[in-house]
Amino acid sequence: MKKIILLSLSIIPLLVCGQKMIKQQINEDISYMVPESFSLMTKNDRIQKFVSSREPLAMHASEDGEINLGVNWNPMQWVDGEENVIRDFYKASLQSMFDEVEFIQEDLKEVNGKKFVVFEFIGSLKSENAFSTKSSRNYIYIQYTSYNEQVLLFNFGCNARLMSEWQPKANAIMNSVIVNEK
Repeated sequence: MKKIILLSLSIIPLLVCGQKMIKQQINEDISYMVPESFSLMTKNDRIQKFVSSREPLAMHASEDGEINLGVNWNPMQWVDGEENVIRDFYKASLQSMFDEVEFIQEDLKEVNGKKFVVFEFIGSLKSENAFSTKSSRNYIYIQYTSYNEQVLLFNFGCNARLMSEWQPKANAIMNSVIVNEK
């Protein structure tokens, strides 16, 4: 009976909401699952879509470009046991990046034997100035963990109007993350 349960639990991440998932490997220590229809973004695509001082480890996008999944790192020091400090720091950082943040989840979680700081939220931006009156609402699921005493982060994002479809998939992706340290 245990074998049947374990087998069914290992298949669930492969088929999420009718979409086949495939394994992505960053290095021998870091892997995760993504929908088969996602493609790895080219450096040029990343530069056009995202502003970052650090080259991400990987960026994936859906075929229509509306859904993004990124893996990145931050040289900020993080030693195991500092999860509450890291959570408070990144929560304040996220709140400063958006005009409004509606948290769905802010938690310390264990995923495949590794501790993560997890934030799931709707972030709203309102750009009202002489040049623009644009606003946006995005569904974001981001999780942070320590890796070689630095911060490793996984970030899923899409427009909030797509949340009902993509929230279960984002959860499956984030729960598939495996990070091993030597």
